[in-house]
Amino acid sequence: MYTGRSKCLKCGMEFSEETLFEGCPGCRTDRFVSIVSPVYELPETDGRKETFFHMFPGNNLETYRRILPLKGKKKLVDLGVGNTAVTKLDRLGNQLEIELYMKDETRNPTWGHKDRLNAVLINKALERKAPGVIYASTGNNGASGAAFAAKAGLPCVILTVKGVNRTLETFMQVYGACVIGAGSGPDRWKILKKMVDEYGWFPATNYTVPITGSNPWGIEGYKIIAYELYRQMEKLPDKIVVPICYGDALFGIMKGFSELREMGFIDRIPQMVSVEDYGPVARAYNSCREIIEPVEGWKETSVASSMSTLWGTYHSLYALERSRGLAAALSGNEELKEAQRELACREGVYCESASAAAYAGLKKLVREGKIKKGERIVLLITASGVKDTAVTASYMPEIPEVGENAEKAAELINTYVKQSF
Repeated sequence: MYTGRSKCLKCGMEFSEETLFEGCPGCRTDRFVSIVSPVYELPETDGRKETFFHMFPGNNLETYRRILPLKGKKKLVDLGVGNTAVTKLDRLGNQLEIELYMKDETRNPTWGHKDRLNAVLINKALERKAPGVIYASTGNNGASGAAFAAKAGLPCVILTVKGVNRTLETFMQVYGACVIGAGSGPDRWKILKKMVDEYGWFPATNYTVPITGSNPWGIEGYKIIAYELYRQMEKLPDKIVVPICYGDALFGIMKGFSELREMGFIDRIPQMVSVEDYGPVARAYNSCREIIEPVEGWKETSVASSMSTLWGTYHSLYALERSRGLAAALSGNEELKEAQRELACREGVYCESASAAAYAGLKKLVREGKIKKGERIVLLITASGVKDTAVTASYMPEIPEVGENAEKAAELINTYVKQSF
């Protein structure tokens, strides 16, 4: 059960306040910050899966209440988050000579994994009687939060940047949030901090440098992915590949497996694998550095806009270190486009570019020999491609016209079959 306390990942200092959104004040410097993470009293068990199902009956948000940072017994606000499918990707797995699966987070209420965070965050905001929730977001997180806030009847403000993906802009607005365009990331953070400090709004997203990541109580929602994987898979995966921005899901999944180990259900934590476009966390982790310095981007702008950042977080490093994981950085948009095409054409999975980064990173690590033949791998597919069809459309060929010419159509069909099958 949640103790009402939180603990710094770095220095171990414990706190009873639930307002440490800017990280641990004990070890923070102008170059380093660690989030505080909620603390629980977990029971020891006999380790049997039957005991797990007895402890966690059903498979919804209420099922996992005992490992979430929530107090009381009031019914939780939910849109049906979680219980997403685990699907085996035979064709791509055979090609890479591994046992490959995906955890399909596109099946959440707003078609992405951010619903995990917001399902917990909105309930925490209600518990604390916050006047509203506030986000700095260009799409997925803001849209998800707006949906859950609408369900809860809670005011929601989203600070975005004018000119972002129009589909996601509409997605944020339709749920009734107050969506405001700000000049830049730092501009949004300045406004967000004022709303938190002076008006008591509950923040969902980062607003400081060094980067802390998302709301640490909301991040706990990602733990349930680990619990579901334990429930759904006969054997524990060797590695879980996660596309990261600030690494909230990477850390949350690792923490979930850590709790399962503490309770005696598993004897090891699967290796966590992070994949980035620009690679600040990969550079720090692979060179054994604790301080994550901002990196330079590519010459081209990454198409994976929902994950792109020049910064990284300490809890990303923490998750990798605790699981003895791997960290990969990509080198350009072609890797992302190719991965998106392969997942769609070979496995029927149309995910957004940031999700495809997980598969792009997996292929790179297989080529480098860091992932071995026969390993059991889970890809976290974080969001649906329908949220950003403009990127995909930009590299799709023109549709050929044949009019009534059946012979020309047959020729095109035969060419298609020969090239694709």
